[in-house]
Amino acid sequence: MRTPLRRAAFGAMAAGVIAGGAAVGLPGSAPSTHAEALLPTTISPTRPVRVVSTTVDDEGRPSVTVRTATDRPAAARLLRQGRSAANAVGVEVDAPMSALAVPAGTDTYRGKQWNLDRIGAADAWETATGNGVTVAVLDTGVDAGHPDLAGQVLPGIDLVARTQGVSSDPHGHGTHVAGTIAALTGNGAGVAGVAPDAKILPVRVLDADGNGFMSTAAAGIVWATDNGADIISLSFGSATRTAAVSSALQYARDEGVLVVAAAGNSRLAGNPVTYPAADKDVLAVAATDAGSQVAGYSAQGTYVDVAAPGNDIVSTTTGGGYATMYGTSMAAAQVSAVAALVKSAEPTFGPDEIEAALEYAAVDRGARGKDRDFGWGIADAARAVEAAGLLAMEETPAPAPTPTPTRTVAKASVNIIGGGRFNVDYGRSTTATFTVNLKGRPWADQAVKVCTADPGPAFVCADTTTDGRGKVAVTRPATGPYQVMVAVDATDTSNAATSRIVSYGVRAKVTVTRPAPGSLIVRLDGARGQLVQVQQQDKKKGWVRVVAYQGDEVRVLTGLVRGQRYRAVVSEQAGVLGVTSPVVLA
Repeated sequence: MRTPLRRAAFGAMAAGVIAGGAAVGLPGSAPSTHAEALLPTTISPTRPVRVVSTTVDDEGRPSVTVRTATDRPAAARLLRQGRSAANAVGVEVDAPMSALAVPAGTDTYRGKQWNLDRIGAADAWETATGNGVTVAVLDTGVDAGHPDLAGQVLPGIDLVARTQGVSSDPHGHGTHVAGTIAALTGNGAGVAGVAPDAKILPVRVLDADGNGFMSTAAAGIVWATDNGADIISLSFGSATRTAAVSSALQYARDEGVLVVAAAGNSRLAGNPVTYPAADKDVLAVAATDAGSQVAGYSAQGTYVDVAAPGNDIVSTTTGGGYATMYGTSMAAAQVSAVAALVKSAEPTFGPDEIEAALEYAAVDRGARGKDRDFGWGIADAARAVEAAGLLAMEETPAPAPTPTPTRTVAKASVNIIGGGRFNVDYGRSTTATFTVNLKGRPWADQAVKVCTADPGPAFVCADTTTDGRGKVAVTRPATGPYQVMVAVDATDTSNAATSRIVSYGVRAKVTVTRPAPGSLIVRLDGARGQLVQVQQQDKKKGWVRVVAYQGDEVRVLTGLVRGQRYRAVVSEQAGVLGVTSPVVLA
């Protein structure tokens, strides 16, 4: 999620699946010195813990290392080693993830794909078909032998089986996503892909049951970025944000790759936050039904960027067959394909331009403008391709007349070091530090403007000066999302300069402890009125709500079922992001 070129968008989060890990370091910040406190209560040979360390090289490329511990001292030792590694940006307990789709029967020769008409695919094909664009599908793999994918699937990598080459899919979810994006069109059989001339780069990160770990996803994002992907499609989710995945997403974005992610299917299960959709360097996609209403399961939150059809989507599956599925996975696949059409029409476009075209062209639904259900609206392929053409024209400057030579005096260059994107816990004191340099050296006692923006597009600026080392520090408590930057006006002898923006997202902090068997204490630090749901895991029904309440700092729950698994899910409120606690036994 980035600020688009034509509309201001600010991020938040919602919806997801179970996760038991917790990140203890963020890109651009020092790793936590209290990592051991986040270890699971029980670590044993039958319940091992995966410790993930993420480092970043001088080019910004993340490297993810996963090591397994079977007891608590060993796990704590791995965490300490990860913190002390050179260029460390995160050390954390790995988080589980799973595919975000549900099967809904099969229909081998189904010809009616209502979703193609809804997103204007056929009209877009008059201008672009995805030719020359590679879409990486990070999923359960792709059945490269499917007749409707013949010639469409490039050699990829299997990070589960640790093999490379011809792709296979033991589950079917990844093949469904791949067919939605790029199944052969006009071949007289099967289904039509939204971007029929795009190529699929398969990256398997989920097992045969559709489950996996976020560390594997991080490695897959980096591999896809390094191996020619223009678009990366992610149709899985976790309730935990990890430094490994966030670093990989930032690397992909910086390398010119657009990442599209499913927003999540747990709207009716407390709407817990889903990652990686809720990360900043992602285009998050919600799902709609045939009536262009938001799907009942689709995640809700200000992090949603666009929506697309998600119900009764027919596509390829393993063994040469076809299946109908529903979920935000299917919606994300279609938006990935529309992004490929835009990239095909305008090959010079990077992720910011592609995202701007998609959001500008989306058909507005729900509340006017950007809303929590549809984002900017339902993706429209034809309108997006047209918008891309208009955007390209705006970005092409008209030839300038040759100026009359004049004698000029070169001005000294000014640059400002600072910028980044961070999510911090509610109430934490944040400090953004900038360094102003003149001719490459710190510029002391220089007048500058410090500009801040709370949710909304407008910055408010105030005058200040740099200290003796050319630095400006901006400190404020994290009680809501905000942005800050520093600007220097031009003088007769120096150029004007503006820093990169520092963006802070704020998330609630929730802890669940067990004071006695059958009892739990829930502690919340967050915005007033944030909804807290305490849920119990049921083997058949999944997570079931036990109690819901708003905004208590401390709540004691008694009479719970001893030995059962519970968690607390906090919803977004007033720009403060929701969060899901680790699972606790009552």
